[in-house]
Amino acid sequence: MSESATVGRPRLSARFAAVVVLCFTLLTGLLTAPPAVAALPVNDPNNLQVLVTKSRPLNPLRYIAPDLVFYPGTNFVLRREVSANLQNLFAAARNAGAPLAVVSAYRSYDQQAALYNSYVAQYGQAVADTISARPGHSEHQTGLAVDVGNLDGSCGLGACFANTAGGRWVAANAHRYGFIIRYPNGYQSTTGYTFEPWHLRYVGRSVATEMRTRGIPTMEHYYNGSNQSIKSGTALVAADSAGTLWNYAPNWYGGFLGRTRIGSGWLGLKAGYSTDWNSDGSQDILAQWRDGRLTLYRGLRAGGFAPPIQIGSGWASMDLVVGTWWRGSRYPSVVAKDSTGGLWHYSNTTGGALSSLRSAKIGHGWQGLGIALADWDRDGNQDILATRANGQLVVYRSNGLARFISEGRPVVGTGWDFMDSLRAVSGFQGPGSYGLRARASNGQLRYYPLPGNAFGPRAIIGSGWQNYTILD
Repeated sequence: MSESATVGRPRLSARFAAVVVLCFTLLTGLLTAPPAVAALPVNDPNNLQVLVTKSRPLNPLRYIAPDLVFYPGTNFVLRREVSANLQNLFAAARNAGAPLAVVSAYRSYDQQAALYNSYVAQYGQAVADTISARPGHSEHQTGLAVDVGNLDGSCGLGACFANTAGGRWVAANAHRYGFIIRYPNGYQSTTGYTFEPWHLRYVGRSVATEMRTRGIPTMEHYYNGSNQSIKSGTALVAADSAGTLWNYAPNWYGGFLGRTRIGSGWLGLKAGYSTDWNSDGSQDILAQWRDGRLTLYRGLRAGGFAPPIQIGSGWASMDLVVGTWWRGSRYPSVVAKDSTGGLWHYSNTTGGALSSLRSAKIGHGWQGLGIALADWDRDGNQDILATRANGQLVVYRSNGLARFISEGRPVVGTGWDFMDSLRAVSGFQGPGSYGLRARASNGQLRYYPLPGNAFGPRAIIGSGWQNYTILD
């Protein structure tokens, strides 16, 4: 089942599209940037993603969560959603042979004051501030934090917990249940607290999985003041028939969170590519226009895009893919197929304009073939997947040095003559996942897991995309 398409909006599968971004601010100009869900530090203490630190106290200071419940079989209190997900986490840990127990959970302002003062009396204020939060500055007061330990009591609240079966299991799996290790090892200068492998903070499965997938170590890093319009290469970016540009953020569990409008005036677009072109950590857009121009829109950390920079002309008859064709190169580059079937590699040596000369002709006889870049065999090299007119999908393996490996061209699929907008994405179905996203001629959006050398079972992740230009 999927929701109905309205005003040219593609239908996303109801299984995946659970959250719709309700509020956004539209700025004028060619490209605009809405505020993103949980992109900037969250102040509302009722919000599951509220940021509480030494310099960001709760407001009000004596805040009490509205839905506190006892964790079953204990006198510990947590917010209702946190308790439910912690029960699932504990059940999975127990089944894995790493049974856990709650050691500490919600603490009121007064309880935190008493605990903090006891540490000051015992160790002095300087040490106390590295192991305990001042009242009104504690995550425990939100009802979203819980200290866990091994059921047998071994290691207690000590760093050694990280090396126990329970600690290792939590570090590897907590995100699946919406939790993060809030104060990881090596980040005291960021969080202000020493390593606490036992301190779990609930942020919800989407944020926890996104942090895990993208390698974001702390909430301070996640809420770093950045409000980029496109936060990940896994996001889907598309222009509708009215020239409006939309961003569909992934939920990191095989679907999308909804869409936000990030631009207008995109009529005349032949193709587009979402990529970190200058390797500054922000997703940019490389736009190929029907008049042959190739323009770059650099993503800004505060949101939106810089004015377009023309980096090429005469591209009207070319079919492009963007990626790291030369393994280890600092910047992504372009592989292009010309009208005669020649395949070329264009270098991006500065993060700006392409090389004025074709770096290398890497193939010929590619007339009628569709092309996409993907690491088919997961060896770290970007290979080319080619769709033939007869529907075959063929792999041309790369050596990582802008050349093909001399071997057979295995056919890895059929029926691909009805497919376009092929793009390899990481993390779409969770940490470590990798696969190919593609659009069928009937408007279906499909995802094909690619664990290595073969596709997994496909998933239909949307419909109604016939009239959209999807940025690859």
